[in-house]
Amino acid sequence: MSNPNPNPPSTNLNPSPSPSETTNTNTPSSFQKFDSYPWPRDRQFLQGLLAMLGPLSNSFERHKALGVTLQARIWWYASRQNIAIDRSAYETYTSAHPSSTDAELLDKLEEIQKRMGIVDGEEAKQGGLPEWMVSAPQKVDLNRKADDGDESERSKGGEGAPYPAHFQAIIEAVTTGKAVAGVREIPNTVVRQAGISPVGKMQAPRKPWERQQQQSGGAIGSLPGQGTLLKKEFPPVAEELGSAEPLRS
Repeated sequence: MSNPNPNPPSTNLNPSPSPSETTNTNTPSSFQKFDSYPWPRDRQFLQGLLAMLGPLSNSFERHKALGVTLQARIWWYASRQNIAIDRSAYETYTSAHPSSTDAELLDKLEEIQKRMGIVDGEEAKQGGLPEWMVSAPQKVDLNRKADDGDESERSKGGEGAPYPAHFQAIIEAVTTGKAVAGVREIPNTVVRQAGISPVGKMQAPRKPWERQQQQSGGAIGSLPGQGTLLKKEFPPVAEELGSAEPLRS
């Protein structure tokens, strides 16, 4: 008996696509999907881009950063979405359809840098000091005389806002060792209250062996010279302080 169907149909369920069925990634719709990727919310991408670019201090570096950002986006998109974007075709597309994705990413990075306290090149030359500290005077002239606000004094090179006269007098008195006006002299005297002595009035608690001796009826002994080890009164003030100079407050 002959086979009625000598050539049965093929059972391949995944035929290879023809050239007309392949996906073209260099179309306007592909570029729109590429731009609509959530770049500002991709933390790993932003961290890598921030490490590559560093601080942006001028417009020239920002222009270069736009190209670096685009190249980084193309590489990241291909590694995450398995879709390759041709840079030349994309730049041709953006020339007719301007895109602000790269500029928005740079603005996002600058905001992150400000929050992290990363300074630009000009601030780094000043050692990272704040602006108010950089503009502060480096040397203070304590011998500068106070002016009365005349224009003649300002024309001679005065910077204004001088130190008060009494402050300058205090500085001069301290540096020359003179007495400062308004400072009280505290005498070297110690006022002791009556009834205070080195030995307290309360009786010291007995040691465990002393309590045992008392219970057994034995006499509690004392070390030789025990009563003379501690003085009953404080020494005189003159012996304690000597001839020290009076204190100042």
